Amino acid sequence: MKIPEYYYDNTFIPFQDLLISDRRQRHFAAGETLINVGEYMTSTYYIHQGVLKLAIVSNTGVEKTKLFIGHGGLFPLYSPIERRYREERDELIVKAQTDVTVTKIPQRAIADLLDHQPAFAKAMLRQYADFSAILLYDAINLSSQDNLTKICNYLYQYEKLLKPHGIILTQEEIASNIGIPLLTLSRHLQKLRQQGIIITARKQIEVVDWPRLIRLCSPELLAP
Repeated sequence: MKIPEYYYDNTFIPFQDLLISDRRQRHFAAGETLINVGEYMTSTYYIHQGVLKLAIVSNTGVEKTKLFIGHGGLFPLYSPIERRYREERDELIVKAQTDVTVTKIPQRAIADLLDHQPAFAKAMLRQYADFSAILLYDAINLSSQDNLTKICNYLYQYEKLLKPHGIILTQEEIASNIGIPLLTLSRHLQKLRQQGIIITARKQIEVVDWPRLIRLCSPELLAP
């Protein structure tokens, strides 16, 4: 059973030659913006090295990261060029989480591959299913779980899936991604420290008692 994940990679490696043919690679430093608020996602990026992130920007300018995409990933996913979604233009932003090397690909080229490469179309559909799953999981988690469960769920994902890929987040970023105030996160982290479940240092959180953390998570993260 596949658990909801905030990170994916490798999905489009089998199609790399089709995607990057006769297109030059581009480099972005960590923190640089590839697609900004106010821009439609008329192009996508194949990732050779590094990690991109998708974030939602609130009307107050606060970023909440929804997804990280690594080597062999493709993002944004296919966005039909004949359709324009207001939230795509006004709320979504794509940035380099780390230094990245990418190839920029027009959405028209992606549309052509979908028409003529059934295996590529299936891979895109599977990726959309995973993307939709994490959005749905995030919405349910935020609306139905108490703050401690939300924090433990995210710590599980952070330690198991994000940090192994070099994604290191500040407590401010973690609080924003979970959707809670920083003070609330700090208070619960202190409780977890006092219980011997985690240890923290500057820009560092480490789970040292996994069984006790997992007991505080919601059930979907316990699937084998």
